[in-house]
Amino acid sequence: MRPAFALLCWFALLLLSPPRGCAGQQVSLSDLSNRYDDALTDSRMTKDRDVHRDAYELIVSKGYGAEKHSVTTEDGYVLQMIRIVSSPQSRAQGGNRPCPGSARKPAVLLQHGLIDSSATWVMNMPEQSLGFVLADAGYDVWLGNNRGTSYSMKHAELEEGHDSWDEEFWDFSWEDMAKYDLPAEIEYLLEVSAAEEVAYIAHSQGTTQAFAAFSMPEFADLQDKVNVHIALAPVAFVGNTESALFQIAGHLDVVRNFALIPELQSFGNTFLGSGAGANMIKALVPTLCDSFLGDCDGDPNDAHNSIFNTGMMGSLFGLPDMKHLNQSRIPVYLSHIPEGTSMKNLVHWSQAVRSKKFRHFDFGSCSSVESCPNTFRYGQGTPPDFDLSNYKVPTVLISGSKDPIANGKDVRKLIRALSENSGVLVRSKELESYDHNDFTIAMDGQDIFFPFLQNYLQEYACENIGGAQGAAAAAATGAGSAQEPEPAFEWGDFLDEEDSLIAFIQKYLNG
Repeated sequence: MRPAFALLCWFALLLLSPPRGCAGQQVSLSDLSNRYDDALTDSRMTKDRDVHRDAYELIVSKGYGAEKHSVTTEDGYVLQMIRIVSSPQSRAQGGNRPCPGSARKPAVLLQHGLIDSSATWVMNMPEQSLGFVLADAGYDVWLGNNRGTSYSMKHAELEEGHDSWDEEFWDFSWEDMAKYDLPAEIEYLLEVSAAEEVAYIAHSQGTTQAFAAFSMPEFADLQDKVNVHIALAPVAFVGNTESALFQIAGHLDVVRNFALIPELQSFGNTFLGSGAGANMIKALVPTLCDSFLGDCDGDPNDAHNSIFNTGMMGSLFGLPDMKHLNQSRIPVYLSHIPEGTSMKNLVHWSQAVRSKKFRHFDFGSCSSVESCPNTFRYGQGTPPDFDLSNYKVPTVLISGSKDPIANGKDVRKLIRALSENSGVLVRSKELESYDHNDFTIAMDGQDIFFPFLQNYLQEYACENIGGAQGAAAAAATGAGSAQEPEPAFEWGDFLDEEDSLIAFIQKYLNG
């Protein structure tokens, strides 16, 4: 998740202060636009052509085969999915297949986080991007795009430009993505690929969709079609987030009330969802690089990077420091982030911070329970929690020690909840020095966690393709198999900082 309010404030600061270039000269917005549109003639602008490419173009530009697919949800949203159908490395080697003894390609769905898109899985070089790495390994890779992103801006019944568009199209939060987007994507890809099940790998809000969807009784059968959920920067609870802006949005009533004013919601939806915000970022790429990061194509050790390496940017905005980033790719990241979403979605996240619960959208409580919006919607005065006891998908959690959003206390709370269901928590692992967005855009994923992820992916994705023998062979030949077996969790996973071991034992003995 990347807090949109932070980005709005960032834009405001940039717009209110006259932008300056590398040499400190005044630069107008017109100049910035020209610099972006005519990068080849401006030495100050990055010359990386990937800045101008969408997710599909990023894929095919690297020699991979890709297809675009349209998926219509039950409530009428038209989502674009991208399928990586071939890999230059796989073709050169005669076709890699991850499951020993089988020529089939296991299906994998990659789902992005908040204010992100399918591009997040393919923004780096092939050996650094999880989407490319899995395609090279022989998986049938599908990239999802939630409603509200630039890839999923159509509706089967609503027409853009009419009042109903602003009132109805943007009336969604991550709960709707869980209830409609994720099931539609899974069912579609299974039908098209003729696969019987799919592995699900998600980042941030993408993990939230799965925790919510598979906690709903109506999707009990859908769970059986997902062989494993590998959750990167897993988010269900955010009450202990260390992001200052998330805490402000969650605990200051004036901020939430301000965001719910219809006129401001309309403006916010237009800014976040129409591409205006993303286009402004693109136009400001040179100034963002010059003012905040030094020259994005320059020395990675530039002193400007200290603003990131102090951790201040992570605490405020949830942005990563520079330790794991390829600095030369920053213009590419900024050209894809932020993506579109709704104001209602951001409000739902602020509610989660305040309540410290994993629950449905709060439509409003009041003194008279009978007249409350929540009572009309849920039959009770407060929104119900998502019941994680219904969640049955084998799950691997991979978190980061420097993540201010999916922070340690909230991840441990999720671990305890999942551990109450037998066979659900396969493994939890915390990566030293990884931040929230490092999981998708770090340049060292292949060294830090890709082999660990692929080991579990191969084991579960191949289990029903090659039978028990195939699963055993996959586990024996999987990435990272030379390591000693690791426990599913450590004692520390269950202990918050304020918990004592005696208190934990007492809770365990009391059931």
